[in-house]
This record gives sequence, structure tokens and C-alpha cells, in this order.
Amino acid sequence: MLGWMRKNLLRRETRRWVDEGLVEPFQAERILNRYGTSLNDTGPSALGLLTGLAGLFAGLALLLLVSANWEQLPRLARFAGLVTLTAVLNGWGVLRLARAGSGGGLLFLGGFAYGASIMLTGQMYHLGEHFPNGLLLWALGLVPLTLLSGGRLLALQGLAVAVAWMLLEYRFAAPWLMPLFLAVAFWVAWRRRVAGLALATLAATALWLNLMLAWVYATDFGPQAQEGMISFNLGLLVLAGALAARPAWWSAGAGNWMPRLTVLAILPFTFVDGWEHYLAYAWTWLDPGLWAALVALLAAALLGWPLVAPAVAALLIAVHTGGVPDQALVWAVASNLLLLLLAMHWMRRGLLEGEGGLYVTGLVAILILALLRYLDLIGGYLGAAGLFLGMAALLFVAGRYWRRREADS
Repeated sequence: MLGWMRKNLLRRETRRWVDEGLVEPFQAERILNRYGTSLNDTGPSALGLLTGLAGLFAGLALLLLVSANWEQLPRLARFAGLVTLTAVLNGWGVLRLARAGSGGGLLFLGGFAYGASIMLTGQMYHLGEHFPNGLLLWALGLVPLTLLSGGRLLALQGLAVAVAWMLLEYRFAAPWLMPLFLAVAFWVAWRRRVAGLALATLAATALWLNLMLAWVYATDFGPQAQEGMISFNLGLLVLAGALAARPAWWSAGAGNWMPRLTVLAILPFTFVDGWEHYLAYAWTWLDPGLWAALVALLAAALLGWPLVAPAVAALLIAVHTGGVPDQALVWAVASNLLLLLLAMHWMRRGLLEGEGGLYVTGLVAILILALLRYLDLIGGYLGAAGLFLGMAALLFVAGRYWRRREADS
């Protein structure tokens, strides 16, 4: 995934190609969409980032000054100060937005002031009976400003606050309002073509689905995490891979993260103990996690993965209908071989396509797998030291080889 500085450079070069007649505008748009940007995207500027950071530090300084004298101020003065600060920052930001189309930094700071006002007012007047409600009010207050301004930072702030509310709320009740905040964040990401915000929104969506599934498993003691959630997340991983494989403005950076997510998903299954626990507690056909996974895999098959998705579905069905703990060793060996083959495939693709990140991901996956199997089967400090030295030598040789290959190309 290209950083914002490289995206700015790519946009400038592509616009120059269009001006010189080397490519048509629609061709330039397709090229830029591949890397998560577009011709009309301005992108974050260095001045904008520096201004935002300056405003953030100024806000922190103000908060520290107020905090140092907070207890000495009368309660009414504290409340009036919080309301005034929130109104000034957000009012000034809306005014600049209406006049000059800017003001995102002020609204971003105004969002923090609004949240701080809610928390401190609740503390002053002892209104904290249900703490997550404060975060909910904060997130709800950011929704209209985010829709009005379409600001990336404000959308990210609202998403982060909503995720915090969701993580605190789900222990008491299912967070049914979360789709509202997810929709707002993804709307901003789609409108501004911000791939990072879109991926963050999709990750938050996956987390919300997991928490809702925990409520499906709920008992008298509240939501429960069950083994079926592992099946569901494997289905989500395949669905994410199918989405990342489709050319779109938001999937440009997703392809680089899919191998890393795959490593994290498969690693727990390389242990025999993990398979024993999973096979012992998976619920046959009645498992809601299995059915949720099958829905995700059906979507992945329809989106262009007609082979991988049915294969994973068949695997999950086999585990949930005929899997027993005595088979744990067989499944663990198969998982180790699968991860090893995938790592070798990523290294090969990285070499053929010149993708350094993919090459390094495959190499690191092999090293992690070797380390885990050594600690699992042999152990010992001296042996581990020798293994680490061997890994260091392998990484050094791989790095030298990659540098030489780049120089030759």
C-alpha cells in the first residue's frame, strides 16, 4: 500500500501524463484507483498535517492548564467553560467550512472538546450510572458534523469512539446502533476515496459481527465466546480475501494485509492443543458460528472465489460433523503444511512481481513456524539461541538477495 507522500507523487505524475496526452483521463483514473486514490483526490498535505498537529498540541496544552486548576474553579464556571470551548471550536469550524470549504481541523478538535465536556460534566454532577452512555452520546454528536464536513479525521474519531462504546456496551446489551456509525465512516471513506478509513471500517464491522455472535451464544451470564466464532472468522477471512482480490479504490492496500492476516489466522491451528480444544467443543450442525461462516463463504464464492470458498466450507462442515479430538494431530500437521506452502507461494510471488512486502511476509511466516515447532517439540536455551542465530543469518542473506535483485532490475 502506497503512503500518502507516494500517492501525491503518483497523482502529480498521472495528471502530467493526462496533460501531455500520454494517457486518457479514464485510463489515469483506473491506474490511480488501483492504488487507492483518484485524479480529484487532493490527499493530505504536509501543511495540513503540520497544522493539525499544531492544533492538537495546542489543545493538549490547554487541557493541561485547565486540569492543573480544575478543582479550584467553581462548578458553574467549569460547566460554562466546557460548553463555550465546544461551541467556539465547532462553530468556528462550521463557519470556515461554509465560507472556505475547510475547517476540518477545528471540527476535529471540537469533537474532542465535545467528548471531554460530556465526560467531565458527568463527573461533576455524578451522572455516570452507565458509563458507555457517555461514549454513545459522544459518537452520536459526531455523526451530523461528519456528514456535514465529510472530514476524514472526524470520521476516524467517530469510528474510534463508537468502537470504544461497542466494546464497553456489549457486556450489558447487544450494540444495535453500531451499523449507524459504520455506515457514516464508510460513506466518508467512499466519498473521499480513503482506503485506510475503509479498511478500518471493515475491521470494525468484523469486530461488531463477532460481538453480535457472542450474544447469539449468550447465557444467563451474558454474551459468551464459543469455538464456533473461530469458524465464523475463518469464513470472514476468506470473504475479506475475495473482496481484496477485486479491483477497487479501497482494496488497493488490502492485498498487502491479507497474507499477514492469514498467518495470524492459521498460526493457532498449528498447535495440537488448539485443535483438541476446537474439535472437543465445536457444536455440530447446530452451531450458529458454522452457519454464519457458511453465509460469509457463499458471499466469497459469489464475489469470485468459487474454489477456495467451497473448499473452506467443506472443511468446516467436516470439522463440525465428524471431527473428534483424537484427530487433532492430523489437523495440526495439515495446518503446518498449509502455512508452509502459502509462505513459499508468497515468497515466489514476491520475487516474480517485485513485491518486497509479500516476499518478507512469506519469509517471516516460515521463520515463525520454525521457531514455534522448535519450542513445541524440543525447547532448550542453547538450541533456541542457535535457532535465532540461524534465523538472523537467513534474514541477512534474504535481505542481501533482495537488494541485489532490485539492483539488477
